[in-house]
Amino acid sequence: MNPSTWRPPTDHARINQFAIACFRDTADADYIAARAAMRARLAGPFLWSALHSIEKYLKCILMLNRQSTIGLKHKIAEALDRINASLPFAIRLDPAEQEFVDRLVEWNGDRYLLQSYHLFDSELLRLDRLVWKLRQYCQPLDVVHYADPPSPQVLASNIKRIEAGMSGPAQAGHVPAGKLEQILADRKHASRDALVWANAWYCVKPRTKVWFTRGFQGVNSPLWLYPELAGQVALWMEIPKSVLEGARQLVDRRKRTGEKP
Repeated sequence: MNPSTWRPPTDHARINQFAIACFRDTADADYIAARAAMRARLAGPFLWSALHSIEKYLKCILMLNRQSTIGLKHKIAEALDRINASLPFAIRLDPAEQEFVDRLVEWNGDRYLLQSYHLFDSELLRLDRLVWKLRQYCQPLDVVHYADPPSPQVLASNIKRIEAGMSGPAQAGHVPAGKLEQILADRKHASRDALVWANAWYCVKPRTKVWFTRGFQGVNSPLWLYPELAGQVALWMEIPKSVLEGARQLVDRRKRTGEKP
């Protein structure tokens, strides 16, 4: 920071820093963890870390614009709806980005393989693009200097700038002083390799292509294979009522149709 521009931070600026430190910075770590998991072909950890990163970026946007994040938990669809309904701007997802959000919503933070899932390696590209888009809104957009009072005019100008730059180049959408940008600039950082691997959005030189192995990962839940055991299993592990009901319906359908796992 240039010492000549220093001014005592206002409460508004300090609250913004809470949002950035608690949500954006931790989301950046989750995003890198998701990329490392995909590179290691660990589908479950990829989905888990991806869900947390998107959740926190959305909460950061809400808090920076003084909207509550209380009660949202991992409900990223609800968080996005809250942004678009309550803020003076909307975050529009393209079909591929929306499909990735829908995938995370459907997966629903399933840490214990209570539901079957599948994952294409190419979904990493969708995560990269979505993170790049959301992070541009994860900064104080209603001020020029951090200690300025919030201004609707400044906010409108910055939103217009972001929207105009959505077609690239990628580097134009990087966030000043962001954790990802700091890691990108530090060639010795332990996380840098996971960040830049096959990444068209966070890289030093502009990339028009990225190369990675086209693959597919799929895992069947034991409750898909043996849904008739759901009630017994629920004696020793917590299973949501909706999952138990789904298992019951699956048993009924298989009895009725002769369907096999």
